[in-house]
Amino acid sequence: MSSREIHVVVVGISTAGIGVARKVAALATNGFPNLRVTIIDKNAYTYHSIGAPRGIVDKEFGRSLFFRLDTLLTEFEASAKPKHRFIQALLTNVNKETIELSTGETLEFDYLVLATGAENTFPGNVNARTLEDGRAKLARLYENVQAADNVLVIGGGAVGVEIAGEIADEYPNKRVTLVHSASRLLPLNFKEGISNGAVHKLRRLGVEVVLNERINIPADIQFDGAVRPTTLVGRSGREYTSDIQFLATGTKVRSEYMATLEQHLGTSLREKNGTIKVKPTLQLATNALSNIFVAGDVNSLPGGAKYAVKAGEQAQLVAANLITMINCDTKSAKPVLQNWDGSVMNMIAVPIGKSLGVLQASGIAFGKSCVGDIVVSRVKAKDYFVSKRAKEFPPNANA
Repeated sequence: MSSREIHVVVVGISTAGIGVARKVAALATNGFPNLRVTIIDKNAYTYHSIGAPRGIVDKEFGRSLFFRLDTLLTEFEASAKPKHRFIQALLTNVNKETIELSTGETLEFDYLVLATGAENTFPGNVNARTLEDGRAKLARLYENVQAADNVLVIGGGAVGVEIAGEIADEYPNKRVTLVHSASRLLPLNFKEGISNGAVHKLRRLGVEVVLNERINIPADIQFDGAVRPTTLVGRSGREYTSDIQFLATGTKVRSEYMATLEQHLGTSLREKNGTIKVKPTLQLATNALSNIFVAGDVNSLPGGAKYAVKAGEQAQLVAANLITMINCDTKSAKPVLQNWDGSVMNMIAVPIGKSLGVLQASGIAFGKSCVGDIVVSRVKAKDYFVSKRAKEFPPNANA
């Protein structure tokens, strides 16, 4: 039993942040009663964005994707008086021993975990501060997709394929067009067999798949889920007219909150794309601050480590290293930390509607075959892992 006062702050509460916060908060009921965890996020909820493609066509399923963050750590309270805390705010500055928030509050920390993720277009991200507003926005998208006759999806990665597949499966009379700039669908680090299978199965559902085409996107266009008849032009000169448009071409990291710390240390802590540099231990890449960790999309690991599964693995590593440091008597011993193994995602499951899908596992591609359909429909397409996410929260978290 330790009587030390320990404050761990986790900023950004999605897959990586949830995993770290829960593992570390458990110490409060296991030998560290004076340990407290503060979780910070710009929204009052976490949004299970993996399930967004199904939420577009299933209103009740869309409601299930939102979980209240003020409930996340309640099971880890060591006494009747809560120690753990949720703050809804934006992170504005990181300093050596404190962080500053958009609310004007400054927090001291013993350990800091940055897991602020990456921004995506709607419905990959839902720009709403409250759970109720987030659900309402996704429900309006459901209604707008119902009302639209022509749907355009720009971007043929996993999310774009899933969106096109879900809409075409649910609404076989709608015209759905998927436009992708590369010569094949899905990330290029996976086998071509699943790319070919995705094209084949999308076309079975009636989706028009256009490859090697880049859409010219005007600066003023909004991908907000509204029904807005629009004609966009591809570099080929072809015009694409649609009632509703989805952009699924990637994410953007925002890490401006690191600028002050970089000035204080006199060194750059970020890559050109905004990701934050890390050591193999996922600590911030500076010897001056061993108590700051970075997990998930916001760190500088390669793209193959930025899938949800890998974010969960990063969370486990960061939590393990934090717990090692907390347990270690630094006066007599130096903590031995684990390193990220360098692995990248070599498995992918992509639903194409409720009953079709493509899969790569153990280096084997299941593209056009029915094996992909069977496995993906049972493993991912049944609920896009939302039931797994729900287990991390108490039953009332998305009531």
